[in-house]
This record gives sequence, C-alpha cells and structure tokens, in this order.
Amino acid sequence: MASLNILSSFIAILIISSAIPALCKSHHHKKHPPPTMKEDEHDKYINSLPKDLIKFVENCTKYLPLKCGEKVIEDILDKGNVDKKCCHDLVRMGYKCHKSLIKVYIGLPEVKNKIDPKVIKSNAKKVFKKCVVEDKKNKHHSTYPPPILP
Repeated sequence: MASLNILSSFIAILIISSAIPALCKSHHHKKHPPPTMKEDEHDKYINSLPKDLIKFVENCTKYLPLKCGEKVIEDILDKGNVDKKCCHDLVRMGYKCHKSLIKVYIGLPEVKNKIDPKVIKSNAKKVFKKCVVEDKKNKHHSTYPPPILP
C-alpha cells in the first residue's frame, strides 16, 4: 500500500493540484470526503492503466522524493528549475520510470486537453538529459547503472 501511496502522491504533484484524489483506497483516505465526478474520471483513468505499468511506476518512484517530483514537473512546464540533488534523484530513478510517469500524466483527464503531449514529452526528455549532465558534473559516483537515453 505504501508504494501505491507514493505513486498517488507523485501523480498529484505532477498535476500540481490539491483537488486531485489519491489513487488508492487506503485507511488514511477514509477520512476524506467522497469523490466528486471529476475524481471519478481520474480514478477510472488510473484503473484503466495496465496493471504492470502501475506496478512498475510504484516500484521505480521510490527513488524520487515528492518535493523533487514537484520540481521536475515545474521544470517540464517551464515554471521552475530542478536542483542538483533532485537531478541526482531523477537520474537514479531512471529514464524508463520518468518516461512512464510522463505517459501517465499526459493521459490524465484533468490534463489531457490542456497540454500539448509532444511539448511535454520533449520537455521531459530535455529535463532528464539536463539532469544526467548535472549529475555527472557533480561527480555522484553512482551505485546504479548509467541511464539509457532514447
């Protein structure tokens, strides 16, 4: 359940909205009011995703703290800049995970018709590449394999 909460929190950060519901039905969320119609659309979308994608994202997001996830999405949306520590965490998380999160983000009903998916994908790729360069500059000799870029 904890990894699903991480995924829920990260996706919520990706869309930078406090009105987005949690993706899971944990005990913590029983205290919250029942979902609205908009939240139902959100839940339907998340539940329609392939289970293996959800499981992969749950596992791979362990390496990116929520505050860093927020900085990454702000940079992708040209509203901020990822710092050195968050770049390191993003690179550690891996490009495949980053790309999967962006794929989920682009399909969210709250976001789908408000963004250009090509621009978001392009910006996401640029942010990741920038972080790889930043991470190498800062000599974070890693304990993980180098990222595979497209």
